[in-house]
Amino acid sequence: MLSLVLYLVFSISFVVDIFFDLNEKVAFEHVLHEFLLLTLSLSAAIYQTILLSRQKKKIVEVQEQLVETTNSYLSWKAKSRHSAQQIRQAIDLQFDEWGLSPSEKDVALFLIKGLSMKEIAHIRETQDKTVRQQATQIYKKADVSGRQELSAFFLEDIVATPDS
Repeated sequence: MLSLVLYLVFSISFVVDIFFDLNEKVAFEHVLHEFLLLTLSLSAAIYQTILLSRQKKKIVEVQEQLVETTNSYLSWKAKSRHSAQQIRQAIDLQFDEWGLSPSEKDVALFLIKGLSMKEIAHIRETQDKTVRQQATQIYKKADVSGRQELSAFFLEDIVATPDS
């Protein structure tokens, strides 16, 4: 934007200078030189205007896409909220069936979400070793071999095709 203003200021300066030069009968080559500079300056201003116009148009397009994506996300979130609550209740019931302690339930949820042992320990403000021990107990109580089987236990039916 600043460069556009500068090009316009230069252009005005050249016009004024050419006007005074013509009144003073300055050499034709000098006036021609200033006219070429005026032309270059105006061309640069026009080019800058075109670029700014394109950028503004692109910004508007991106803003519209952002609004559309945000609305789509909010719509999905609203539609899936009830289902997510039902799934969470079912997961909690299964945790109760397995006899998981409150701490184990927290760790199990984080494992299902895909967090690393280190991340879980950081969130729960405990040691990695403690989280690993709890994970081992969870796998034992759930009769699964590890994190993947634990996640698959809950996700298998959710993502299954209707005819499988």
